Amino acid sequence: MFDLSAAQSFMRANAIDAWLLYDYRGSNLFFWSVLGESKTPTRRAFLVIRTEGAPVLVLHTVDQMFFIDIAVEKRVYRGWEEMRALVRDLLGPAQRLAVEYSPDGAVPTASFLDAGTAEWLRDVGYDLVSSADLFQVSASAWDDYAIDSHKRACVVVAGIKDAAFDLVRQAIRRGESVGEYELQQFIVSEFDRLGLESEGSPVVQVNEHSGQVFYEPRPGASSPIGRGDWLLIDFWARFSGERNVYSDIAWGAYAGEEIPARLQSVFDLVKEARDAALAAIRNAWARGETLAGYEVDDVARGIIANGGFRANFHHRTGHSMGPGKRLHALGVNLDNLETHDTRLILPRTGFSIEPAIYLPEFGVRLEINVFLDPVAGPSVTTPIQDEIVRLV
Repeated sequence: MFDLSAAQSFMRANAIDAWLLYDYRGSNLFFWSVLGESKTPTRRAFLVIRTEGAPVLVLHTVDQMFFIDIAVEKRVYRGWEEMRALVRDLLGPAQRLAVEYSPDGAVPTASFLDAGTAEWLRDVGYDLVSSADLFQVSASAWDDYAIDSHKRACVVVAGIKDAAFDLVRQAIRRGESVGEYELQQFIVSEFDRLGLESEGSPVVQVNEHSGQVFYEPRPGASSPIGRGDWLLIDFWARFSGERNVYSDIAWGAYAGEEIPARLQSVFDLVKEARDAALAAIRNAWARGETLAGYEVDDVARGIIANGGFRANFHHRTGHSMGPGKRLHALGVNLDNLETHDTRLILPRTGFSIEPAIYLPEFGVRLEINVFLDPVAGPSVTTPIQDEIVRLV
């Protein structure tokens, strides 16, 4: 939920005079997160947040019904000149504005302001800065309710992981196998049974399928999981409710007597990268320093690259997590591959750490969730896999 006092405190501390959130037809995810709604009006709208006082919404007269239930002071316009005059009047003497833009387009999840509107604001004398970290502290931070919902989900999700592995283990003991799709549907049924909801489908990948980051089993296109196989599972779920946070884990298991040396060495390297990323965040916290998302990605990616697998790590080290219906939230990602994420890792934010190595014969990904507790510092909220799970 949006915290106006946190936003205004951050603005004052960082010499930001006002936060101007602009939306056109539902285009700005920050705008709607702050309002606590998700709608698609037909005209331009602005939300003006100053360092003191309540926010004010500028909207077109035709769109009034879209905003009728939103308890924010409103100013209505008809024409574009009136719209611009209203915005400038509400901004008053402000000069330095936070807006949804990212220098050089580095962070797409914080970049919703179109170039033309940015040009207008600069032409009339405003200095524009990114609202990325301002959004984090005020609208992406976890309150006590959110962290409690996340921890409860972590316990249940971990139990489903254990039950999924045990389903395969028991089948192998009977001389049978379980299909990838069958195991995926078992996990989905556990979500339903235990009152969880999810976004997308659980990842269940055996042997070479785990080396394909995009692979999902389907009915009629699913491999059996049996003796001698490597199994990777990755799934996420939360309790229903917009203030609740997902738990998201990835674990691996082997169904053989002796773990192959190459599998073990790759597992150990991914584990080292995961642990090094976590250690970097913890060490920075101990020193009173704040890291950016890209810096943590560099740590994990550097270890995997030094192990000879630079080209086999296809995605960022971790994604933002937070309240809301989406697993991937709008805060900082641990990323210097897909994007150059300069956002800071701030207190009361959460994220995954999930380095990986993908090879033609198998892939290994190990995922944990971390919450940056404002008192205790970086805290792992999910079980940590340190050894390959044995299925026989």
